[in-house]
Amino acid sequence: MSGEDNVEAPRYRMSQRGWMAVQYAQDVWIPCPPVFPDGFDRSSWACLYAETWWQLSGRPHRSQEVKSLARTLTEMHEYAYAHLEMHNGLIHLPNLGVVPLLVSFGIWEAVGDRATQLRVLARADDPDAMEPPQVDEFSTQQLGSGLKVQAYTRRGGTVTGHLSYAWRSEEHATALRMFTGCPDLGRLQRAVADIEQLALDVTIIPVDYSLSRNG
Repeated sequence: MSGEDNVEAPRYRMSQRGWMAVQYAQDVWIPCPPVFPDGFDRSSWACLYAETWWQLSGRPHRSQEVKSLARTLTEMHEYAYAHLEMHNGLIHLPNLGVVPLLVSFGIWEAVGDRATQLRVLARADDPDAMEPPQVDEFSTQQLGSGLKVQAYTRRGGTVTGHLSYAWRSEEHATALRMFTGCPDLGRLQRAVADIEQLALDVTIIPVDYSLSRNG
């Protein structure tokens, strides 16, 4: 699961003009939406993807194993939207030999100085970081220039790795944050290539277009 488990009051309001769209590998990522399509709830969503992932694995399995993954997905979704500053998400699960890893998206209004807002959203100056975060420019064709921030925090005896990205669209008055975190640093590192491919395929779209697509 995401290691971003510190609850903070959002610094910005949710964007009223922009939303996100993304193309993703459907055998690598499980959508973790804020609301479910008609006919689904959290439980049926989790059961559907748990069964689908076990079938895709080609491995023999029992109902208990499907139920175990469904329970994990249910708990991840419930926790994420109750405790994280996120409006959408995807769960990284390239195979059943790794733990699911949540990648979250915060879709915020664009306000104030662009550079300052990107640093805030990407946690570039996180006071809880064990050492100054590593801050790099991260640009995509869809979103333009943005920031990538890697940092580590310690809580008790547990070190958690954090990976955050931020971009901003003046056209849609929207700032986008993509983030994840994990106490298994090896798991996080092995996911970076897929996470950055995901980032390359994210775009910001008008809210009215998003509603028309989902209506």
